[in-house]
Amino acid sequence: MKAIDSSAKTTGQADNLAAAGYGAVGVYLRSDRCTAAMIAELHSAGLQVWSIYEKGYPTSDAYFSAAKGTSDGAAAATFAKSMGQPKGTQIYATVDYDPDDSNLNGPTINGPISAYMKAFQSAIKPAGYLASVYGSGRTCRILMANGLAKTGWLTQSTAFAEYNAFKPKAGIVQLPRINNSWDGDDIPDPTVVGLW
Repeated sequence: MKAIDSSAKTTGQADNLAAAGYGAVGVYLRSDRCTAAMIAELHSAGLQVWSIYEKGYPTSDAYFSAAKGTSDGAAAATFAKSMGQPKGTQIYATVDYDPDDSNLNGPTINGPISAYMKAFQSAIKPAGYLASVYGSGRTCRILMANGLAKTGWLTQSTAFAEYNAFKPKAGIVQLPRINNSWDGDDIPDPTVVGLW
C-alpha cells in the first residue's frame, strides 16, 4: 500500500492524497499535528491512518528511560482515545537515531530503550492499544524479538544498522521525503500494521 507519514496536519489534503493513490497516512498523536476533524476527513476520503507518538527528541540515548516511557505512553493513549482510535490498534513509538550501530548485541537497545518500550507498552495497554516501534532495522529486530513491539516501521535511513536485513520483515518501510512535512511509506501487508 502506498502511504505517507506527515509531521504536519493534512487538513484539506485528504481527497488529493486519495486521488494520488495513497491508502494510508501516519499521524502524530499531538494537537499541533492531528485533530479529530482531520482524522474524519482522511476517513471520508477512504484513507486509513496509523498512529505515531513522538514529542521531544528521541534522538539519543539520553531520551530513553522507564519514566519517560510511562509519561509518553500515557500521553499517547490519552490522545489516541480522544481521536477515536479503536482498541486493538497500534501506536508507534519512535527511536529516531541509530543506537548500537556497531554492536550486534544492542546494549543500549536492550537497556534504556527496552526499559522505555516496556513502560510505554504498559502505559498504553489499559486503553487497549499495542506498542510498535519506528527505528533502525536493529532497533526493530531486537524490540520485536523481546516482545516490546508488535510491528517494526523501518526508517528511511538506509545506512542505519540492519536496514537491508530487516526490510523484508518490516511492517512499514519509510521512503524518501516528498516535501517538508511528508515522507513516503510502503506498507507491504496493511493487515498487520494497526491501520484504523
